[in-house]
Amino acid sequence: MSTMNKILPRVAGALLGVAAAATALSTELPAQSEFTHLGVASCAASQCHGSAIPRDATGVLQNEYVTWTQADPHSKAYEVLSNEQSQRIAARLGIGNAREASECLGCHADYVPAAQRGDKFQLADGVACEACHGGAEQWLASHYNSGSVTRADNLAAGMYPTNSAAARAELCLSCHLGSESKFATHRMMAAGHPRLAFELDTFTELWRTLGRQPHFREDDEYRQRKEIPSHSFTWATGVVADARLRLELIASRQFDAAGIFPELALYDCHACHRSMKTVQWRPLPRHGNAGPGLPFINDGTFVISLALASAIQPDLVDELQAALRELHASGAESVTSIRVAAAALHKVLGRLQQALTPAALRGNEPQLLAAVLKIGAAGNYIDYASAEQAFMAVQMLALEIDDPALVAQLEALGNSLNDDERYSPAQFARLLEGLREP
Repeated sequence: MSTMNKILPRVAGALLGVAAAATALSTELPAQSEFTHLGVASCAASQCHGSAIPRDATGVLQNEYVTWTQADPHSKAYEVLSNEQSQRIAARLGIGNAREASECLGCHADYVPAAQRGDKFQLADGVACEACHGGAEQWLASHYNSGSVTRADNLAAGMYPTNSAAARAELCLSCHLGSESKFATHRMMAAGHPRLAFELDTFTELWRTLGRQPHFREDDEYRQRKEIPSHSFTWATGVVADARLRLELIASRQFDAAGIFPELALYDCHACHRSMKTVQWRPLPRHGNAGPGLPFINDGTFVISLALASAIQPDLVDELQAALRELHASGAESVTSIRVAAAALHKVLGRLQQALTPAALRGNEPQLLAAVLKIGAAGNYIDYASAEQAFMAVQMLALEIDDPALVAQLEALGNSLNDDERYSPAQFARLLEGLREP
């Protein structure tokens, strides 16, 4: 039995609390702040953000509302709750109308308290402007006056710093992974909710350029107002933020009432949901000698964090590997040992997060790519979730390095992930090995 099991439960909370406090953002998420949300109609005038075509007169395109309605899936998030699939999910869960259920609205709408909804505010607008940019009560009338109103003034008035990789990661993950207050549980997924997957840089670029209508342009004027993090820094920030948030949710008591700890949605779906005709499961060193039939935590971003550490903080690799093995091994022991192991890994990842700076990533992309490929070629992406994260990392790094020959080889790697039920770890490892060849 692991020595971790001997540590009292309160130790896990103490370790986790210290680690979380060390990296907590001072900015509240838009749905948690005190500012009133005025609604999409407040932004949609043609002279504001509702122009039919992009304009050059100001530093913004001014057609952001049109782009959002035509190309951004966030605008359809509430509408989705009316379709047949959502109705079936709600009926199976017994939560009534999906368009009125808090379990759904938390991520499918700008779900702020009624007292913070302006006259033009509508839940039916979905994940609207202020769900990401913050309640506009105090900045709507002045934010466009760049001559006298600074970026700092706007942030002080309640605008959310979406250009910050760390702030964006916290905001996006609050829905694309979840939190204690809103989470796609295993029960929801059993009722039909899709599996969630996320990677900050890939999803940001997909969102920013959907429909070939850029949500914003990164020109010189934009750079004067806002810092633009590199793709590799955005990716790395998102990976570590995802990994640490997963551990915080594992250590939380929020889901204890369900009678299962940790919440099963935090496990790797494919650890249980596999074809019964084939036996693909085999233990890896990171699974801590867990035997067949024991599900393991979804550790896709944990594994990618190992590659990140090997490139920017090599002295943390052994500790990360040991803490990850302990997390998986603790699953066969007790609730207490899981919580303690989660807190210990969270603490190590906190040190990696502290080492993560734009300077640490700048020029280090080839080493990062080599580390991701080396881990994969050794067969460590046996589970689909890890392979999914690895592909998004390889794709981003290949583009960042600007290697056309490598980019040309990515199609076959991506195609190998088209069907999660037919995913072959051996094929994926071979493809990664091929990418490493000169």
